[in-house]
Amino acid sequence: MELAIEQMDTVLATNQRTMLEKDTREQIVFSTPCTENYTDPVLAVSEQRLRGNARSFIAAMPRVRPHFAVKANPDANILQIFKEEGCCFEIASSAELQAMVDLGANLETVFYSNPIKSPASIRQAAAAGIQWFVVDTPEEVLKIAAIKTDAKLYVRTEVSNEGSVWPLAGKFGASLSGITAIIEAAKSVGMQITGVTFHVGSQCANINNWIEGIQAAKNIFSQLEANGWTPELLNLGGGYPVQFTGAEPAIEEIGMAINTALETIPESIQIMAEPGRFLVGSAGCLVTQVVGIATRDEKRWLYLDTGTYGGLMELAEGFPSNIVSQRTGESSLWTIAGPTCDSIDVVGEHSLPSNMEVEDMVFITNLGAYCTTCACDFNGFPAPKMAMVD
Repeated sequence: MELAIEQMDTVLATNQRTMLEKDTREQIVFSTPCTENYTDPVLAVSEQRLRGNARSFIAAMPRVRPHFAVKANPDANILQIFKEEGCCFEIASSAELQAMVDLGANLETVFYSNPIKSPASIRQAAAAGIQWFVVDTPEEVLKIAAIKTDAKLYVRTEVSNEGSVWPLAGKFGASLSGITAIIEAAKSVGMQITGVTFHVGSQCANINNWIEGIQAAKNIFSQLEANGWTPELLNLGGGYPVQFTGAEPAIEEIGMAINTALETIPESIQIMAEPGRFLVGSAGCLVTQVVGIATRDEKRWLYLDTGTYGGLMELAEGFPSNIVSQRTGESSLWTIAGPTCDSIDVVGEHSLPSNMEVEDMVFITNLGAYCTTCACDFNGFPAPKMAMVD
């Protein structure tokens, strides 16, 4: 373990990344119990980190009620911790709805934020007591109206995703003309739209996206009021980043800008957000092991016992990462791949000690979100198991 800690001096050496180095050290330390009697990949999740992240978010934006995006990590223990910390929840499927029922969550505060929902899932949500449903097309309004005429609707508008690592624009979000069509559809079936939401893109480093989103919401509120409806909700969505490179804005910096922008929003309007990655990301460190080393035409390959199919999908798509070995030594460039026989199971090129050996332990930090949830057992290789640590 001392080797992994010492390697931080070469992996994260710049002054700009001093805090990131400390953060990475801490994540490795709390994950080390998972290296004992190691057999398969493990996602170590720190309860202390989970609680600390929830408290940091609430302190940074006192007026904004956090609704944990369950998709980020639906583990029952994690949900219970966030419930205890005063968080509400946002869901996108019937399975996540069931998780809320099992948790004993107040379903009146659970928001169904998937813009496209099957009729069956709407019926299940309505029967369970879900009140708020998002829409971003006229068709979705009509679909919901046919099932739950008293549903509370909030419209998702498109906003800039510039500066986000994983843009979400395009698939969802109504344009200005789309908003008008949605309003007309709601009027045609006697329903009201009383809320607005947007999403700035996952792992967003551009604070201005939230500010522009709030301004866009104010314009839509005016449209809603012009139709005789009273705005009740502003949902700031997700996108709040974790520290991968040390250059991302801190939640306190984001909060200061958002708090100022919200001063022009009437107190009668409930403000909420859907943090997922921020709340759980830095609480998880993946513990994995080298299973093979190969040289192919002078290119060095490092094979782990988990990969694209085993929870590293985002890394394979170029998402920022901090990958640290327990071994020290002069660094060199390795092509990291997973264990399956599929050629797409390649994570990318990363710098690790040149003297890496089979069975060395490797730690990948900030993977509490979208790791186990995006993993499967393709080829018979097990998806990472989750272990809660202090």
